[in-house]
Amino acid sequence: MAIRIVRWIAGLALLCAAVGLMFPRSAAAQAQYQFQVLHNFGASGDGTGPSGRLALDSKGNLYGASSLGGQYGEGTAFELVPGADSLWTEVTLHSFPAEPMDGNNALGLIIDNKGNLYGATEQGGTNNSGTIYQLTSRGDGEWTETILWSFCSLPDCADGASPTVPIISAGGPLYGTTSDFPGTTYELVSSPRGWSLTLLYTFCLQPNCADGAYPSGSLATDKRGNLYGETARGGISIGECGDPGCGVVFVLQPGPEAQWSESVLHDFRGGNDGYFPGAGLTVHDHALYGVTIDGGGNFCFGGCGTIFELTRTADTSNGAREQIVHDFGPGGGISPSGQVIFDAHGNMFGITALGGSGYGTVYEMMPGTNGGWTYQLLHSFSSSDGSQPVSGLTLDSQGNLFGVTEHGGQYEGGVAFELSPVMQTSK
Repeated sequence: MAIRIVRWIAGLALLCAAVGLMFPRSAAAQAQYQFQVLHNFGASGDGTGPSGRLALDSKGNLYGASSLGGQYGEGTAFELVPGADSLWTEVTLHSFPAEPMDGNNALGLIIDNKGNLYGATEQGGTNNSGTIYQLTSRGDGEWTETILWSFCSLPDCADGASPTVPIISAGGPLYGTTSDFPGTTYELVSSPRGWSLTLLYTFCLQPNCADGAYPSGSLATDKRGNLYGETARGGISIGECGDPGCGVVFVLQPGPEAQWSESVLHDFRGGNDGYFPGAGLTVHDHALYGVTIDGGGNFCFGGCGTIFELTRTADTSNGAREQIVHDFGPGGGISPSGQVIFDAHGNMFGITALGGSGYGTVYEMMPGTNGGWTYQLLHSFSSSDGSQPVSGLTLDSQGNLFGVTEHGGQYEGGVAFELSPVMQTSK
């Protein structure tokens, strides 16, 4: 499903360029950011099409994955190391597929507190249905890959296919989803015997997929161990989205005897409500935040996309109360993609795959009084410095933002970039 959404965005980009749908930079900026390209992907032997959020270690090194390129042409896992004079060095940690059962079309990396890296590939593996893998440093600059799970390994492919990037829980297990229809959620646990997968939920169990279909984006978790996620389709509201629905936000709650129950928190209706969520959710200040790539109150061939907030009601059977934080449209980006993130002051940051100068944007949302938010455009891509950022941002302790674009740059293979705050100005 993630591949299909990216192809849809790429097609819309061509359409926007054809009709001249490009939006100007917003006028009054409250903060200024300095933009820098850290690495241009796509040179000979390098990865191309970086995908997924960058992972950050305690030394300031960044880790990520590319969906294509590398030694075998099927993607890479890479490290970006900061050096003197703001120069960064890229190191390829792994090229896919290094052996026949290896994955390909890598989606991104996460890091644990020991420095081990984990990622997902949408394809490849024993059954060509994707993998979850681990990369462990040998201490000499070399890394060892271990395939933790190849999907479609259970009878009738009950474990699903095309995984998204998992998350690491406080207790150590990995939790994730698979995006091929109908979609699943799973838990991966390490033991002395190796890694084992437990299926938590299979979607489209309810009539007309009212419980959701095609989960997309990484899961989020709270202090109680609940898991939150989105499905790009499904739900009871079909409307302009067509069958099977406009997508849902769901929660998985752990119960006795390792049983999990799924509840739909919000059923997207299309139109002003937005539709096709799938970037993943963020838990912040007792609320859930996410984006829809379509819909909203502004016209962009069906809607420019939205940012939404969900707060749980006292009666969990009534789902969650939704507030539209922002409608994208003229004056900023369109088609938001990737998880939003928050800094220590409660400011929200995210990306749009399109809009701005036509190649995507980075934006900030600043909280105000009475629940209001102020939008600020931080950067508009120009193709030469990147195009189509579709993965979320990473924030360090100094307030620097890091991300990737899948296209553009010196070799048209995408870029890794940094946005650094340099000053504050008043309106």
